[in-house]
Amino acid sequence: MFQTSCFDLWCKETISGKIVTLVKELDDHLGSGLPLGLITELCGASGTGKTHLQLCINVQFPLTVGGLEGKALFIDTNGGFSPFRLREIAQGMVRCFHPFNAEKLLKNVSYVDCCNHTELMIAVSNLRNTLLEDQKLKLIVIDSFSFPLRFLEDISLRSRIGYEILTDLQSLALKFNVAVVITNELTTRYVDGEWCITPALGETHSHKINQRLMFRKEMDTGCHIVTIDKSLICGKVSVPFKISSTGIRTHNSGRASVNALSFSMYNPTISEYDGTHRSKSGVLYYLLQLS
Repeated sequence: MFQTSCFDLWCKETISGKIVTLVKELDDHLGSGLPLGLITELCGASGTGKTHLQLCINVQFPLTVGGLEGKALFIDTNGGFSPFRLREIAQGMVRCFHPFNAEKLLKNVSYVDCCNHTELMIAVSNLRNTLLEDQKLKLIVIDSFSFPLRFLEDISLRSRIGYEILTDLQSLALKFNVAVVITNELTTRYVDGEWCITPALGETHSHKINQRLMFRKEMDTGCHIVTIDKSLICGKVSVPFKISSTGIRTHNSGRASVNALSFSMYNPTISEYDGTHRSKSGVLYYLLQLS
C-alpha cells in the first residue's frame, strides 16, 4: 500500500544538490551547503553579511565542482537589491572559473520588485509557472520576507498571510526541488521580565521555516559570526566568517583548510550517497584557495 520508504526519502535527500555558502565550516555542518527543497531563513541586522546576493552566484557553480549550474530569482520587497554589489561578487568568481563572465552570471539572476504584501503574494503565486518554464531555476530569494508584512497592523491577518505564503513556498520547494531563502529582520521582545532581540514575525512563523541562520558582527573584534539556530541535521553551532569585496569566505582559511580539502577530494572510501557532492565541492574550495 505504501510505496515510498524512509530509505527512499533518505537516498533522495542525500544525493540532492546543495548550494555552498563558501564558508567551509558552515557548509560542513549543513551537510555540504544549503539544501534544496527546504526554506532557509537568514536573520540579522544590516551589514552582518546575510549572504543572499552571494548565493545567487553560488547556485551557478559548475557541476564539475559540486555546483548546480542553476539560476536564481530575487524578489525584492525593501529596495535593498544592489546590482553593483552582485556584479562585484560575480567578478570575483570569474577569476576562479574562466568560462564564467560577470555579464552571464548577472543574466542568470532574475529580479522582481514587490512594494507590498499583495504584490509579494502575487509574485509567489506566479512562481509555479516560472518554475515550469525554466527548470534550471534552483534558488528563490525573498529579501525581505518580513518587511511588507510588518506594515499590517492586524496581527492575526499578518500571521495568516505569512503562513499562507510560506505554505505555498514549501510546496513549490518540494515539488520542484529548489532552495527557498528568505531574510528576516530582528525585533525586540519582552520575555521573562527582560527585553531580548529576536527574529520578527513570532513563533508561528518560526515553526514554518525549515532552517534558520542568525548573523551578527562582534563589536569589539569586528568578526562576523553565523549561528545555525535551527536545522534538521545539526544542533546550534556558531561559525566565524569574513566579508571581502568578492563576497563571504571562510575566516582565516589556511593550511588546515587545504589539508581538509585534500581528504575530501582524494579519499576513495567516501560513500556512494554522501561522497559525490562533497568530493566535488572540495575542488571548488581548492580553486578558491588558488584565486
